[in-house]
Amino acid sequence: MQVIRLNAKTIQRVHAPAQVVMALGFFDGVHRGHQAVLAQARRLADARQVPLAVMTFNRHASRAFETTLTTDFRYLNTISQKVDLLGQNHADIVYVVDFDRQFAAISPQQFVDTYLIGLNVCGVVGGFDYTFGQGGHTQISQMAQYSRDRFTVTVVAEHDAAQEKIGSTAIRHLVKVGNVARANALLGHPYALAGQVIPQARGTFTFKPASRLQQRPPQGSYRCRVKTASGSWPGLLTITASGLTIQTTALTAAERTVEVAILARQVARVVPWQQGNAPVIAVRAM
Repeated sequence: MQVIRLNAKTIQRVHAPAQVVMALGFFDGVHRGHQAVLAQARRLADARQVPLAVMTFNRHASRAFETTLTTDFRYLNTISQKVDLLGQNHADIVYVVDFDRQFAAISPQQFVDTYLIGLNVCGVVGGFDYTFGQGGHTQISQMAQYSRDRFTVTVVAEHDAAQEKIGSTAIRHLVKVGNVARANALLGHPYALAGQVIPQARGTFTFKPASRLQQRPPQGSYRCRVKTASGSWPGLLTITASGLTIQTTALTAAERTVEVAILARQVARVVPWQQGNAPVIAVRAM
């Protein structure tokens, strides 16, 4: 999978394939609604025998401006996590557009001409709520009138789970209040924090998340799986006012970069005795 970063200058130098199907979206969390868009785009790309490209952005629109929302907004993924998830959903190319003030000011026709027709798009697939162009006022349902008859537009309907709309805002709120199990059900995969670990006492590590802008659950203990390049192991993530710690019996002191997949909030305690050479973590679901 290719990952290509785009801005007003670099897009002029991109060597795009002769034709691509493009999935459009911010894709924060790459949740089940996003997965429906990606699956539809993959089917269209396969039918036309062309690569599947995905266009996303390096920041939320609110962060291109100084607003109250800017200080409060939190992401569900880092860019790296998002790109990995898009790859797992069968993207061949991921375009990461620099959403700055210059990009935010382009007209709907400029966006289509430069970022779609300019990248040899033969088909666009997006969610029902996707917007484009200055101010984000132009709906994807209107995109065909800007296409110059160069590509088709497919709009994927709203995705529900048990009468509940699946959306990044709702999932962000679930994580914020600690209902990680429900957030995971809407995501279709475990919510995960990426970061670095620093060894402390045996089996205990300080966890430093890679991004201060990624949404964290509230203070408490959470059953998790700790993933490294060499595998994944069960563990316990504890979030307090002073920081985050991970307890796991398998992570070695040499391993630094991890992803913590949070499974559910727990009432947990560490048993103060050892079985063999490793401390035992006992967890009980709430």
